[in-house]
Amino acid sequence: MKRSNLMTILALILVLSSGGAAEAGWEEGVAALKSKNYEQAAREFQGVTEQHPDWPDGYYMLGQSLLKLRRSSDALNALRKAYDLKPSEVKYQYTLGKTYAVANRFREAAELLGKVDANALPAAQRGDFYQTYAAALTKSGQGDQAIDALGKAAAAHPNDADSQYNYGAALFNAGRTGDAVNALGKAVQLDGKDATKLEAYINALQRQGRQSKGTAKATAYQKATGAAKSLVEQKPSYENYLLLGEAQLGASQYGDAVESFKQASARKSSDWLPYFYSGQAYFKEGDFSKAESSLKRALSVQLPDKDKKRVWGQLGFVYTEQKRYKDAAEAYTNAGDTAKAAAAQQNSEIAAHNQDAEKEQAEYNALMKQEEEIKKKLQELEGGKPPRR
Repeated sequence: MKRSNLMTILALILVLSSGGAAEAGWEEGVAALKSKNYEQAAREFQGVTEQHPDWPDGYYMLGQSLLKLRRSSDALNALRKAYDLKPSEVKYQYTLGKTYAVANRFREAAELLGKVDANALPAAQRGDFYQTYAAALTKSGQGDQAIDALGKAAAAHPNDADSQYNYGAALFNAGRTGDAVNALGKAVQLDGKDATKLEAYINALQRQGRQSKGTAKATAYQKATGAAKSLVEQKPSYENYLLLGEAQLGASQYGDAVESFKQASARKSSDWLPYFYSGQAYFKEGDFSKAESSLKRALSVQLPDKDKKRVWGQLGFVYTEQKRYKDAAEAYTNAGDTAKAAAAQQNSEIAAHNQDAEKEQAEYNALMKQEEEIKKKLQELEGGKPPRR
């Protein structure tokens, strides 16, 4: 227990001296708790509650001692007794609510912590209170209210990276992308060496990029790329290179993206994603041959059917841009996209028809040219006179 809390409790002795607060056992219990002799502390405070069954602080201190002994059920009973004797007391509300949360009784924890006036708590405790309250709300299916609690925790501790991160992660999960980027950006500024915070920030920026256009989109992906480079420098893993490549792809840095995906596949050659994304990067560069090769490589490894369809769909796009409509129709069919397969088939038939028409036109042009040459020779044979009709 923090010294400030113990001093507060000891001060109660003076306030409650007329009620026998300094009875035998109280001071001994406080001393035992301070010296971490929790068994003795529990015995002393148990004696206090027996002597003063209507005094809530005795039960409160007994509950604290039992918590240290990991006797959660007994601690809850003692803390509940303290609360029932004086339900308006903030420290009883807070401690009992937090103990409910530790015991995974989240609905009871949320209900009780919702009664706490956070301003009545010491400033150092408010961040912890909001975090506990938010967790209880989330686990009891009250996520919207949890975001508000986490926001207050972040405001109460603006220089605490974990508070900013927890708030940002909750905002991200709620779909509030812009707010999530701001909160997670603060977390990274405060603790840029934490890989978990960096990854969350990058994911939020990439979502922001997908949801934006023009300058806002470019800015989001540029920031994501910078953060991902920092992450790779700290930990050059498969996952982090993949994340960097995705950010570079979004930032239109296609050559750099290909190199990042190569680094990813070098660390995990059995995964299809680096080849799939490389195919997209090559396609954006207009190198359809390498795009096709990368996408076929993605198909060569084991991957779920739904992911195979994604790869076939991208291949269909590559073939369409090359006007290889027959191949595109087959790829779209494998992707399960009947509409695009039908369109590609129609384009294939149109292309074949146009090819036949071009062939016929070429043959006709050749005949006309041949006829002109014959006429010219006849003119020459007749002395330059035009042939008789």
